[in-house]
Amino acid sequence: MERDDTPLRLQPPYYAVIFASRRSDGDEDAYQRTAARMVELAAAVPGFLGAESARDAQGVGITVSYWRDLDAVKAWKQDSEHRIAQNLGRERWYEWYSLRIAKVERDYVFDHEDQGLTPAAVDSPA
Repeated sequence: MERDDTPLRLQPPYYAVIFASRRSDGDEDAYQRTAARMVELAAAVPGFLGAESARDAQGVGITVSYWRDLDAVKAWKQDSEHRIAQNLGRERWYEWYSLRIAKVERDYVFDHEDQGLTPAAVDSPA
């Protein structure tokens, strides 16, 4: 049986863009449509590796998108439709947000079905 919630298995090094936010009481339908469109657009950017997202009942959420290099992150940041969505987010959908960019040098995944811890790559010296 194939699962749709399996963890991403990525080969370091890569970059993680960490977007945390608290939703305001905006138009939920428009927000969901825009969020789906952003995933679609991001997936078309060369260097996009995937994304993971979660939100709690109080509206605090986090989305982590993964990118091969900083050029890919920059291309996503400069996408014109993404910039419009950013403005809409500030105006309508978020009480606050934070954005962090980090380089991932090690990546381990545990999946109970795999019965073990799987390094995505050989460790580099710390």
